[in-house]
Amino acid sequence: MMPNSIRLGSVIDHTLLKADATAADIDRLCAEAVEYRLAAVCVNPQWVGRCLEAVTGHPVAIASVVAFPLGASDSRCKAREAGLAVDEGAVEVDMVASLGAVRAGNWDYVARDIAAVVAAAPTALVKVIVESALLSPAELVQVCKVVQNAGAGYVKTSTGFHAAGGATTAAVALMRTTVGDALGVKASGGIRDAEAAFQLIANGATRIGTSAGAALADAMGPGPRPVAELFDIKVGIEVGTREAHG
Repeated sequence: MMPNSIRLGSVIDHTLLKADATAADIDRLCAEAVEYRLAAVCVNPQWVGRCLEAVTGHPVAIASVVAFPLGASDSRCKAREAGLAVDEGAVEVDMVASLGAVRAGNWDYVARDIAAVVAAAPTALVKVIVESALLSPAELVQVCKVVQNAGAGYVKTSTGFHAAGGATTAAVALMRTTVGDALGVKASGGIRDAEAAFQLIANGATRIGTSAGAALADAMGPGPRPVAELFDIKVGIEVGTREAHG
């Protein structure tokens, strides 16, 4: 076993964001998170108080989404939603960036939008969902820089609800090399097996969002690496490949 081997459950946000989720579904989600020792549960705002009752006394964080899944709410609404979620017991907030502003290159608006949520939830870890599959590499790099400068703690690939798709190793690697070790990178959207999860971690993800947390929790594999080590690994692979081909 590698020295930095981790149990996958320790970096999983166990997620249930379907609009038709019932109280019984949320109770099941929380029970699984406790049983399988998952990092967090990630739910819609109406369920935060119920989750707090279910996980109190256990090392499971509560994450609430904000402006999910569209990101098109007014910044004041996002800030209020984040503040209410924290009041109810959320310690993490996964907000959706203003995707239209991102695509238009209106970076001042994107920055203000994120900063409003950060200010409204000063005790929470704020993760910003950017829908990486929707963006060009240049747009993804720029939005990651904006997220970092606006004071958020994580940049996150996807809602899992957009037609453009979910997390990819290429997007995660670009996000990680952009923010360095200063921010976390959360990979989410379409992650259903341990192999895919560990490939994303190998490329820079430090948190995994999935609805399959209970099934993946006990898988073991290499943990997140510092960005410098990721560069070293990629350079070593590239050099070895060039030498092998003369």
